[in-house]
Amino acid sequence: MAAITVNHQNGNYQPAYNDNIYVVTDASGLSSNYNFKFIADVKSNGGALLTRLKFPIHYNSSTEGVINISRVLEDYVTHDWDYNDTNASGCANSFYEYKVDFGYEYSTGTTSPIVQTTGVTSVTGTTVWNGYLNPIDWVSYSENDYLMASGSTAQFLTNNNAKRIHIDQKDWIYLLNDGTIDHLSVSFSPSGSVSIPCTTSKVNRIPIGSNISGGIPTGTTSYTITPENSSNNAIGSTFSISIDNRCSKYDTTDLFFLNRLGGVESMRFNMVRRDAIDILRKSYKSNPYSLSSGVYSYGIDAHSKSDYYTEANERITLNTDLLTEAEAIWLKELVMSPRVWMYDGVLKAVNITSTQYEERKHINDKAFNLTLEITTSIPDKSQRL
Repeated sequence: MAAITVNHQNGNYQPAYNDNIYVVTDASGLSSNYNFKFIADVKSNGGALLTRLKFPIHYNSSTEGVINISRVLEDYVTHDWDYNDTNASGCANSFYEYKVDFGYEYSTGTTSPIVQTTGVTSVTGTTVWNGYLNPIDWVSYSENDYLMASGSTAQFLTNNNAKRIHIDQKDWIYLLNDGTIDHLSVSFSPSGSVSIPCTTSKVNRIPIGSNISGGIPTGTTSYTITPENSSNNAIGSTFSISIDNRCSKYDTTDLFFLNRLGGVESMRFNMVRRDAIDILRKSYKSNPYSLSSGVYSYGIDAHSKSDYYTEANERITLNTDLLTEAEAIWLKELVMSPRVWMYDGVLKAVNITSTQYEERKHINDKAFNLTLEITTSIPDKSQRL
């Protein structure tokens, strides 16, 4: 009788961009046949086939096979963010529910037809979300650290659990929800509170900056955010925010970036800003002479060189105020982020061009900030000739 046992090493909730490894074992003895391969049919939660993968017995085993399906599933998540958010929203693009049906194929001889059997064993109830843990954290990954479920102390989808923001700075917090979270309880200091309803989506995003539901009360110096169930019992870890009242004579630029855990966060750059333009030109040369009435000459208004393509890219150098060591560690995620936006009165897509980053420490530098170079994603162009 055909039998396959499955060990999903990483749990039922995991970041989509890390390894998603299954170890399967042939428990029927069929793996000794010619041309034996395991089959993994990766499907949507509704049963639609995404892809079929075949993989052999692992080189140091006689019955086990190993398959990594992360590259399949990462194509089905992106990110969710809306600068104009005012309430909690579900993030349908930030997670994907799937299942895997395992089977096998083999032949009874070197030239015999392939016998194929699918759907021998199925793994269901599995979800990926749009995160990526660094290689050190991934070794000790547990879904309980991120999935907010009954009795959990899971964190929000951020690696900066105590944040400073300005009173007029928009920001968001994201959470992974198994359906237990009903609302966020926000307690302002010195006074005031608000309850923000969450959605039933597996990934929630909630505005928590100047865009928080009801706004930040005047005179607030800090506030805490606690996820709770419908009975007002705390679920997961508390998140704290302090109001940064430091003033600056410079114009304000806010960057919003996709963090490692799939949420979008903000960072204010309110010190020296320098704007420059990088110009790319493509040219051709032509004969400036012309023949007219037996005279071959050129005018000084003729072009012997013409720019047929001109492209300008805005290059901006930004500076933060002084940072803490925790912020210096966290901002590595900004420098590495694949999606960044800038708001300086207009929301624009930008790209980070800085290629080095130092996680600075006070033992080495008494005071430090972050200087970052960015370019706008859409270049400016002139007329083509």
